[in-house]
Amino acid sequence: MKVVRTSELSWSDAIQKGAYSQRRKELIAGEKYLFCSVWELAPGKKSFPLHAHYVTEEALYVLSGKAIVRTPDGETRIGPGDFVSFPPGGPAHQLVNDGTEPLMYLGMSANPVDADLVTYPDSGTVGARAGRGSAMKRVMFREKDQVDYYADDKDAQ
Repeated sequence: MKVVRTSELSWSDAIQKGAYSQRRKELIAGEKYLFCSVWELAPGKKSFPLHAHYVTEEALYVLSGKAIVRTPDGETRIGPGDFVSFPPGGPAHQLVNDGTEPLMYLGMSANPVDADLVTYPDSGTVGARAGRGSAMKRVMFREKDQVDYYADDKDAQ
């Protein structure tokens, strides 16, 4: 058993880049497969670029504030007490705080294999990740720049 007292944790910046701005208190950092943090999304800011995971399952529970969950199908308003889940392979998603107060939420994710493939529809990019910590390898590329499986393989000529 592990007890984490959020009142004893400091906030840390998670993202600070243009329209993206969040900070968090990390509660569980993948001791096995589960990750969990308390997140704060400032008014007028976005959580992450619109994205879809192919391996990682995500969910959030709104503690306070209001926001919009943006997907390719449209926008859904969420507020205190709402629970939203994002299954692996599901539609792309993004949080947008269009309100006047911070959105506080419990963000959870589970990944059983320490690897993921993530697509970013707005930018046409794809990210792949394997491992964690100092052993993590991450690559990002434009989807339109894909090469053939046998590209530059002299034995495939």
